[in-house]
Amino acid sequence: MFGIALRYGISLEALKTANPDVNPYFMGVGTQLLIPITPTPMLATPTPQTPQPTAEATSTAVLSLQTDCYRDAAGGVICFVLAQNLSEKPIENPTALVTLSGVSTEYSQTQTAILPLNLLPAGAALPLVTYFQAPTPEQFTATAKVDFWLPVPEEDTRYLEISLADLQTEIIEDSRSAEIRGQVALADPTKQPGAIWLLATAFTQDGRVAGIRRWEAPQPIPASQSIPFNFTVYSMGPEIVRVEVSAEARTPLE
Repeated sequence: MFGIALRYGISLEALKTANPDVNPYFMGVGTQLLIPITPTPMLATPTPQTPQPTAEATSTAVLSLQTDCYRDAAGGVICFVLAQNLSEKPIENPTALVTLSGVSTEYSQTQTAILPLNLLPAGAALPLVTYFQAPTPEQFTATAKVDFWLPVPEEDTRYLEISLADLQTEIIEDSRSAEIRGQVALADPTKQPGAIWLLATAFTQDGRVAGIRRWEAPQPIPASQSIPFNFTVYSMGPEIVRVEVSAEARTPLE
């Protein structure tokens, strides 16, 4: 479901909400999904309680963006937008508008980049991602600007505290991939999670995003024991020098 949400420039939660009867872990060929073409949550902007600067100025003050794009063998372009939360509170569902322009052509397209997780913690930097379908120009430039984000409500209970143990990252062979393994566990084993996600972000020597990979805990998720994980993140081209892993757990969707 994440790949479909990414392709249509909507959030994963919006796609799940539009298809409450579809189990994302048991989808197969022929499964029909309702795509929310104009999802209200993606278009809404936070409503200020007191007079504030313009929405664009406020968004810029909350998020900083770094754009790294790569052309693949199929002629498409994938763009990672490293978004850093500059505020002192977590934010939810940040998005960015990415414009891909040809250097010597009239090609210009703008798409929405979304976060593979829901939360961007205070001070943290995580990649938003979007993919431009072929054909795309061989030489291009890419820019990104903040599009949307939501403040996490006070006393929010949708997210569960989670921890990683025995985390190991091993960069493999020609530094174009890295293996990540370890265990993940809930801080409170009495609370049943609806989903547990890990996001591995591979970085180059100069701090660019080289690739990402999201891992999901298989269902049903045991709340009272650690869950082992082992997966690989691949680079879109440059050498990987380090990998950062972020974790998120959510209560079951109602």
